[in-house]
Amino acid sequence: MAPPLATLLATASILSFFALFPKAASRDTLSPGSSLRVESYQTNILQSSDGTFSSGFYEVYTNAFTFSIWYSKAANRTIVWSANPDRPVHARRSAITLQKDGNMVLRDYDGTVMWQADGNFTNVQHAKLLNTGNLIIKGSRGNTVWQSFDSPTDTFLPTQHITDTTKLVPTTQSHSPGNYIFRFSDLSVLSLIYHVPEVSDIYWPDPDQTVYQDGRNQYNSTRLGILSESGMLSSSDFADGQPLVASDAGSSIKRRLTLDPDGNLRLYSLNDSDGSWSVSMVTMSQPCNIHGLCGPSGICHYSPKPTCSCPPGYMMRNPGNWTEGCMASVNITCDHYDIKSVKFVKLPNTDFWGSDQKHLLSVSFHTCRNICLSDCTCKAFQYQEGTGTCYPKAYLFSGRTYPTQDVRTIYLKLPIRVSVSDVVIPHSAVFGSVLHHLDCDQMNKSIREPFPDVHKTGGGGSKWFYFYGFIAAFFVVEVSFISFAWFFVLRRELRPSELWAAEEGYKVMTSNFRRYSYRELVKATGKFKVELGKGGSGTVYKGALEDDRQVAVKKLENVKQGKEEFQAELSVIGRINHMNLVRMWGFCSEGSHRLLVSEYVENGSLANILFNDKNTILLDWKGRFNITLGVAKGLAYLHHECLEWVIHCDVKPENILLDENLEPKITDFGLAKLLNRGESNQNVSHVRGTLGYIAPEWVSGLPITAKVDVYSYGVVLLELLSGTRVSELVEGSEEVHNMLRKLVKMLYEKLEGEETSWIDELVDSKLGRPFNYVQARTLIKLAVSCLEEDRSKRPTMEYIVKTLMEADD
Repeated sequence: MAPPLATLLATASILSFFALFPKAASRDTLSPGSSLRVESYQTNILQSSDGTFSSGFYEVYTNAFTFSIWYSKAANRTIVWSANPDRPVHARRSAITLQKDGNMVLRDYDGTVMWQADGNFTNVQHAKLLNTGNLIIKGSRGNTVWQSFDSPTDTFLPTQHITDTTKLVPTTQSHSPGNYIFRFSDLSVLSLIYHVPEVSDIYWPDPDQTVYQDGRNQYNSTRLGILSESGMLSSSDFADGQPLVASDAGSSIKRRLTLDPDGNLRLYSLNDSDGSWSVSMVTMSQPCNIHGLCGPSGICHYSPKPTCSCPPGYMMRNPGNWTEGCMASVNITCDHYDIKSVKFVKLPNTDFWGSDQKHLLSVSFHTCRNICLSDCTCKAFQYQEGTGTCYPKAYLFSGRTYPTQDVRTIYLKLPIRVSVSDVVIPHSAVFGSVLHHLDCDQMNKSIREPFPDVHKTGGGGSKWFYFYGFIAAFFVVEVSFISFAWFFVLRRELRPSELWAAEEGYKVMTSNFRRYSYRELVKATGKFKVELGKGGSGTVYKGALEDDRQVAVKKLENVKQGKEEFQAELSVIGRINHMNLVRMWGFCSEGSHRLLVSEYVENGSLANILFNDKNTILLDWKGRFNITLGVAKGLAYLHHECLEWVIHCDVKPENILLDENLEPKITDFGLAKLLNRGESNQNVSHVRGTLGYIAPEWVSGLPITAKVDVYSYGVVLLELLSGTRVSELVEGSEEVHNMLRKLVKMLYEKLEGEETSWIDELVDSKLGRPFNYVQARTLIKLAVSCLEEDRSKRPTMEYIVKTLMEADD
């Protein structure tokens, strides 16, 4: 039977496609002088001879790439090594080249070297991707002059050596380095380390025990570890050479040992049938023992899965991101410290590991309390009843709470005016340090003969009926209890299933950006009761999420994108994070509903403060200058720094919000068309701005670039200086542009002259006098340059930030 026409056509298309790249499927070497280019990243790759691994450009964000090695047969490409994990290159003109001098170099679109191999390169033969996943540069004598195995990122592969110079650092969702390290410690002990600027300490092996109690040998000069193909992790410091073994030990399984963003080291096994990964070994079966899991001042507890909470008197520093931890709602300062103004709150079964100012033995509770009370830098103290051990704490890191054999209690220092009477103190509801074992023999005995004396009593059949009824009821209750306990607590005793608690810990590191249901947002806004404002893109409502976060919920109108396109665009917005940009918490894409959820900014828009005479907030000169600098920093980040180049397309006072400290935050960014890297001339002229702020090229129908934001920023500068809305001076877009053209020409001429009195006339009379003339002149010069008709003559936002910072100094 002849195959269908569609099948024949598809087969012919596939064959003709691969005919264009005859070496793409089997190529495992790169010869001197040759390159892999980002434009052909889907086909121009290296692949190990057995097809297990591939190497080439990997798209981490839209149009942002790393040069990486990955498992070819995994369902989703699983990266095992990257040359530039935190410095992606652009989607145009970037390339990895094995130079004729033997060095391998990764260059960005503009020729900037983003990474290069580090080695002694002479008479290089080629670069080759081995079946082990190791990318090597081989010399003409057959020797290896460089290999990726010597510089791992977050993963070790089978047969890869763990040496005194190698280490793993996790890669976060934002593709920046995490706060954890896996390497040999200074005592030659293979360790997991929590490492931030304020503190660096080991949490695996158990720091509460000695090295020998943990089954390790210290001061071993060998410093060598290896992951075998059968799933055994061995190290020179393991006592008696006892390795850590995978639950599915065997040589036929492809594996990887990865340090995940939550600080847990996991061994993953690949399922060849569906390309999925499963965890076959984990170092931390109790995730709350991972230091810093809940960030500074955060407390990890089980309820029953690992959960992060802030202690009484503290709140999340960045809601949705526990790596930043908690901060005090009211700080205790040493300037006017008074022991009568503070109090202590008891946190039972709680410990903040390390950061001890002192270690005192056999002292009374009151002595320990007074030591912390008299020192303004003491944040809390731990006191152990019975032993009388006292630990005053300088910092609060690695908080955890669960019952331990040695009762640990933290006494947290708080300002006396902070009320904690209605605050729930974090505590663990399930896990304890004493592991319970299910003894089937004892269970059977208790069921057979729960009350031995019953048999000695007389009675008729009815007694035996009640007796056996009681037995049956007792059996049901006890089995239910044991099943419940086994599921939530005891099943971690079984080798493969002990991974359960640790895997829940991985989920603690939640994303900052999530999807909300429409029902959630209806509830959060009280059925969209409080309207904050209305604009061309939709109406904004005030709301409160279940975790009490105040948010702004924007109902988008006239959204033409399909569901997938809308979500893809928002995935970019969700990754953008800058202090001068409104933080996006999530979105709703349900049926016809398209909503954005962002942080609530207390003081509303700059327009309401600047142009509303009824507003009680008066912006002084310092405040206005700070706004110009903050807005410039936010736009510079969008244009030049974030992994997606974003043009705002609607910069105006309504889209500049001011927080409680009058720090500016730009909103509505990313709602316009997102430009592809290297395609700054892409035509997005259909995007409409706001009258008075749109650049002249929009009127003439020219393609839009980042310089439209620079033009709009120039208009905002004039409005901040004069306190007057430019668009209200004339009517119509042509009239506004003509007026601005004349104004710019006049200002340019005055800047050339020596007379300065005109500056006083231009600056808003509500400011009062005097103001900073040097800064005012700088702002005027910038406004003039931003409002150039020829967009090529307008400055970049990076240049504007630099100029303003010099004027600020």
